[in-house]
Order: sequence, then C-alpha cells, then structure tokens
Amino acid sequence: MKRLTLLISAFICSAMLFDAAAQSLTVKRIDSYADEAATILAVDLEVRSEEYVAGPYARYAQKYFGERASLVDKLTYEITSADVAIVDQTSYMATPLEVPAAPAEAIGFPALLPDRTTLGDKSLDEAAKSAAEQIFALRRTRLDLIMGEFGDGVFGAGLESALAEISRLEQEYLELFYGKSRVNVERKRFIIDVDAQNSSVIVARFSTEKGIVSKDDLMGDIVVMSILPSAMEYPAANPKGKTTYCFANLAEVIVGVGQQRLVSRVLPIYEFGAVVVL
Repeated sequence: MKRLTLLISAFICSAMLFDAAAQSLTVKRIDSYADEAATILAVDLEVRSEEYVAGPYARYAQKYFGERASLVDKLTYEITSADVAIVDQTSYMATPLEVPAAPAEAIGFPALLPDRTTLGDKSLDEAAKSAAEQIFALRRTRLDLIMGEFGDGVFGAGLESALAEISRLEQEYLELFYGKSRVNVERKRFIIDVDAQNSSVIVARFSTEKGIVSKDDLMGDIVVMSILPSAMEYPAANPKGKTTYCFANLAEVIVGVGQQRLVSRVLPIYEFGAVVVL
C-alpha cells in the first residue's frame, strides 16, 4: 500500500508538470546552485541618419534649370527598426553588433570651378553659368552618341563606357547646384536587467537632430521599454513539496519612442511569474 501511495504521488506531480508544459510555461528549478531566476533583455535600435550639404551654386538652380534647390545643410535621424529579446535564449542577440564605422569625412565638392568662398557675387554667377553650360553640353553629347551623330558612331562596350562617364561628370556638375546627400546606418544595443518593481524602463533618449543621446538629455524623446504581464495560471503549490520552481510570465514587452511603438514581443519573464514549491 505504501508503495502504491508513492506511485500515485509521483504520478500526480508528473501530471502537474505536464499540465504546466501544455500551457507553454517556462520554468526554472531553484536550488542551492541557482537561488533565483533572472531575466536579461537586449534592446537593439537601428538608426538611420541622412546628411545633406547644399551645393555652392544652389541659388542659381532655378535660374538655369527651372527648379529650386535647398540652400540649407541638414542632418536628420530616424529609428528605422528595433528588436527586443532575452539575451541567453536568442542566438542572434548573443552575437555582437558590427563595430561602428569610423567617422566619415566631411562632404565636399570636386574642384571643377573656383570655390564659392573666394568669389564675389558676380564671379559666382559666372561660375554657375559655366557649370550649367557644361551640363547642357554633356547632355547634347549624350544625345549625339545615342543618335549616332559622331561619324561612324560608337557601339557596344565603347558606347556604354562613354555614356557612363558622361553621366558621372553630369552628376558632379549637378551636385554643385542641388547638393549632396549621404546616408549612414548605425546599430546600438542596450542590456537591461529586468526588475519586478519597474515594469517600465527608460532605455535611452532619441533626437531627430542628434540621434541616440544620453538619458540626461531632456531635448530627446524617451525610448522606453514596457513589460505588460499576462493573466496566467500556475501549478498549485504542494504543502509537502521540497523542490522550488520559478515559472515565467509570458509578458508582452514593448519598446517605443514618444507615441510610436517600435516593436512588441511576447517573452517569458521570470520576475513577473510565480515561485512554486512542488
């Protein structure tokens, strides 16, 4: 009879654990080697920056090409993607992000014409006129090549190479009027130890003019991580049990900036779960 009672008790305990598994519960045994179940999260942010430098002849763009060009240099940032995961359970989160590239050199313009800072208005106007004439000349040359107006004409790889060089030169001259843009993408990771007393954590701050800034920079919008625990049922404790388990809560983890939600994941968070003796 005693043996039968032990078998029945073992079956009941196994059934309880099986029921927990059926609910897709994440559980960790707590013993002398692991006295607590901790959750560490990694938040990844991808920031795209676009730098625009106005061309030295920007104010003459409408005069020669009929379109206005921006006269103001700009540098803007935006968060293009985000992710959040448990560090020790997601392989790609455990892989270090790529090392940020070295600071890029300042955007400059080829010395096709005299520099604008050394010229008066009249000379600058003349320089812009010459640049516009070069653009029109390149376009006429392109058309002549395509129409076969140069004697026997240019065909095959020779024509392709000539058209490519014309396009390159035209672009360099156009940039003198319409400026240059450069795009850079940077990825940053933030490691966060989950605290049961704080369901919302400020990860960083973000500015459309500076990108990711420190938490102390009040000019930036806060990037916040919020943990929303779900209503879950856990196995009932056994008054005579001797083994302690920590069951994680399948919580929704949200990362957002300002009023914008960047990413939402359902993750097992031990700090918002239950500790049960079985």
